[in-house]
This record gives sequence, C-alpha cells and structure tokens, in this order.
Amino acid sequence: MMKLARRIVGVCRFSMIGCGDWKAYRGVADDQLEAIYEAKALELFAPERMEARLATFEHLTLRSMSSQSDQNFTFLVIASDRMPDIYRAELEAMCAEVKQVVLRFVPPMHVSDALLQFFAETDIEMADTIQFRLDDDDCVSRDYIRRLRRHAFGMWRNANFAVSFPSIYYCVTDGPTKGIYDWYSPFFSAGAAIRQNTRTIFDYGHYKIPHHLVAVTDPHFPCIVTHSGNNDTPRHEAAILRKRGMAIAEQDRVIRNLGRHFDFLTEEGLRLATLPLFEET
Repeated sequence: MMKLARRIVGVCRFSMIGCGDWKAYRGVADDQLEAIYEAKALELFAPERMEARLATFEHLTLRSMSSQSDQNFTFLVIASDRMPDIYRAELEAMCAEVKQVVLRFVPPMHVSDALLQFFAETDIEMADTIQFRLDDDDCVSRDYIRRLRRHAFGMWRNANFAVSFPSIYYCVTDGPTKGIYDWYSPFFSAGAAIRQNTRTIFDYGHYKIPHHLVAVTDPHFPCIVTHSGNNDTPRHEAAILRKRGMAIAEQDRVIRNLGRHFDFLTEEGLRLATLPLFEET
C-alpha cells in the first residue's frame, strides 16, 4: 500500500489549445470550437506572450520541479501541436533538461482527455496516483513533493482525497497594483492535488475540490503565484485585492522564506516574480 502512494504526477498546461476551464470555451457549441481554436492560437502564440511564458516556465516552474528534495515524481507538460516550430523547439529544449518532465504536444482537446491518454500510454494507474497542477508562471517550494507524499501516506486509506498549500505570495508583476501580496487561499490552483480513482484534477474547479473530497490544507510554506495580466485572470484593482484578503507582504519575511524554501531561484527568476534578492545562508 505504501508503494502506491509514491506515484505523484504533476500537470502543467503550456499554451494548450482545447476545451477546459478557460472562459473562452464556456457555453460554446462544438461546431463553433474551431473558430475559438484559431482565435486562441493567435492570442497564445503572440511573440511577446510566448517569450514571457517561456521565461517564467524556465525560471520559476521548471526550476521548482528540478530542485525538489524528493525527486520521485513525473511532471507532465501538455502543449498544443499548433505551436510554431520556433517556440516548440525552445520548449522541447527546456523540458529535456529536467528528468521528471514528460512533454506532450496534443491537438485541441480537453486537458482531462490528454491526461487520461497519458495514463493509458504508461504503466501509471490513476487510482494509485496523486495528481497535482501547476501553471507555467508559478512555482512551489523545494519540499513540495516531500510534503505532498507525507500527506498522501497519512490519507491513503481514503479512496479519494485532496491536498492544498494555501499560503501564497501573489506577485503582481506590472500595472498600478504591482507588488508582492500575502494571500491565504485554500485550493488555489498552484500545487492543488488530489487522489481520485476515475477523475482528473481538471474535472474539478480547483476551489470546488474540498466540496467533493476529503481535504487537508498545509500552510507550512508559501507557493509563488505570478500575475502579469496576460493570462485568463482579469487584472485586479487594489480594492479587489483587499476584498480577497490580500495584503502587502512583509519584505523581511519574504526574504526569509525565499532563502528557506526557494533558494533554487536565480536572480532572473526573482526578477520575473518581482521578488527581492536574498542572501544564501
């Protein structure tokens, strides 16, 4: 039984085109999807956006995966097969540097279908797996996998369960609300994880996960979430940030947490997230 809990699979959608929880696809009939796909491709593969997302993916997301204290996991990156060759080659080169990464280019489809295809192609049984999600502009602590596995061991007798790391540094990287915010947000998408026998983590709206599964939250370390205004979330005004319970983070505490949990970040990674430099100890 304990061996089963060692199966951990993370999923990252990198400029993937297909039905999912994005707003562009809500309420759209099947015969209208191709027009949405074409419009989405123009948006996703715009040079300025792609350069920004490749940078955060390399310096934040992949750095956090390659630096895990527990290296026994798989990180599935799902991208669109319509991605221009120049960006496809760059993404392939980045992913080849991290042994845990499996990169798939897929035609337009639901992200859950892409994940189910991956399980079908491998010897990984979904029922014996912890799934987690991570966006291409966010990162988790170096001890994320280790802590996630610890919770999985403790909860494994439950057929289905979920884990969240709700302490977040929400980094607004441009605009009038630019800054680093403390935010306590259980089951925000970054690092949210489930074990479910038949459904993928993308079959749930991430905030709805604890409505359906036995759930635990672990505030031991923060996750780093960046927001630049070019993703699916609207740019936030100061009043909305306050309403959501965000407050400007204390810089000394941020620096301590960076040194303790994110010492793998380079100066470029810190710059991309507007995080302060820290001295390694």
